[in-house]
Amino acid sequence: MPSGTRTRDWATFDYYALLGIDATAAPDDVTRAYRELVKQSHPDATDDAEAAARFNDVTAAYAVLGDTELRRAYDEVRAQSGGGPERAFLAPIRPVAKKVRSPWSPRKALTVLIVGVVVAVLGVGAGFLTWSMHQHDAQRRARFVPVVASRSDTSVGAIVSYLTTNGDRYRVPEPRQHGDPNGLSRTVNIRYDPANPRHVIVDRGTFGRDITFAIVALKLLVGGLVLAWFGWRRLRAAR
Repeated sequence: MPSGTRTRDWATFDYYALLGIDATAAPDDVTRAYRELVKQSHPDATDDAEAAARFNDVTAAYAVLGDTELRRAYDEVRAQSGGGPERAFLAPIRPVAKKVRSPWSPRKALTVLIVGVVVAVLGVGAGFLTWSMHQHDAQRRARFVPVVASRSDTSVGAIVSYLTTNGDRYRVPEPRQHGDPNGLSRTVNIRYDPANPRHVIVDRGTFGRDITFAIVALKLLVGGLVLAWFGWRRLRAAR
């Protein structure tokens, strides 16, 4: 690796060629060329091992050409050696090409846009379904009469026994569990239909079910809108 301050090496290395400038370049041009090459060859700016290895040579060249006195002395050595060395130590570093992503085709962008719209519509549908189920359960709970029934296990399944507001006792199969479970015990909270006392439901809330469905619907809606927006942006760029 050459040293930029050893005068005996100056006749060997062409610092002007290394920086890619003419021997008559102004000081500002020297500084400008040095800064540009440093950006390209700095180890933190490129993965090119060869370019990174030249960083020290670029710095050494600027240490000489960027100093007025050293540059004058360097020019004298070059003149005495016949106008400069036979070859440059290193050629100017070429800029490292950046990878450019190929643009999306209109068809691909349109497909993403349509998929996003479909997902968003599914999210709206899931939200509407969740609200409809909540309203249906709330109306039915309001219409049915709540009672505490005794529960017993038989060979054909669990049976619940309860009294209506009229004093009539009914024994019916235990209603299907749904909503927020609270475990099984000797008693169970149920609701019966006044128009048909044998029609009973478990008296439990559906908050857990409703919030789960609502989260799913919200994710579909937001995800679909984002996907549709992204596809729309790509479609505009493609066109």
